[in-house]
Amino acid sequence: MASVGFIGVGKLGQACAEMVAEVHDVVGYDVNPVEPENFTMSDTVEGAVRGQDIVFIAVPTPHDPPNKDFDYSLVKQVLSEVNAVATKEQLVVLISTVLPGTTRREFIDLIPNARFVYNPYLIAMGTVKWDMVNPEMVMIGTEDGSETGDAKELVDFYKTIMQNDPNYIIGT
Repeated sequence: MASVGFIGVGKLGQACAEMVAEVHDVVGYDVNPVEPENFTMSDTVEGAVRGQDIVFIAVPTPHDPPNKDFDYSLVKQVLSEVNAVATKEQLVVLISTVLPGTTRREFIDLIPNARFVYNPYLIAMGTVKWDMVNPEMVMIGTEDGSETGDAKELVDFYKTIMQNDPNYIIGT
């Protein structure tokens, strides 16, 4: 069983954390605390990071259409806060929506103290819990794009919670 932190326990994060908590120990954090069904909440980012094997970040990335980039200020703030307490033993997984190239261009340098991957969720807001454990595919972006190391660790983790056998796509 893994210990898992979820930062950003809103519409997406809470439902995903509840599904993960059916198998693993989960601690969540959000600026607007919720009352989760089956996991505990911390009142600090540090409490959701320290001692966790994997930390998921699911914070909002709003944007003004049309053709405008997302607002990444909250992601950057959270990554900096996570980096202050994270260790190289921890895997930090960004699941917030960002445009291609953003992770490498704007985020990777903000979190040198931990291992970091991007893992966008292909989830409809009306069926988050079901989609979380029954995806058609799981995309994982690592620095080197290899199917070993961080990507393998995350795939192995997902295999403990998936109710189907999704296609895992590993890239950069």
